[in-house]
Amino acid sequence: EIPITGILEDGTKITGQIDRLLVTDTDIIIVDFKTNRPPPKKVEDVDKLYRDQLRAYKTIIEKIYPHRSVRCGLLWTNTATLMEIDV
Repeated sequence: EIPITGILEDGTKITGQIDRLLVTDTDIIIVDFKTNRPPPKKVEDVDKLYRDQLRAYKTIIEKIYPHRSVRCGLLWTNTATLMEIDV
């Protein structure tokens, strides 16, 4: 787990925990674990709260690593399925 703190463009202060963060020379991958049972089958059905959470994490990480591509995903622990979320 990686603690994250930052301020979004609108002044909102964010504090959270990224479950997994992969950092390479060119890319960053943010993965958050979720235990929903059953998990949604389609990205469109993912709760807005989760998408907003990933969007906030991505915004902060992009400030830290401005020259790297940042992707986000949710790992549904019930099915061990990684779902990429375009935020």
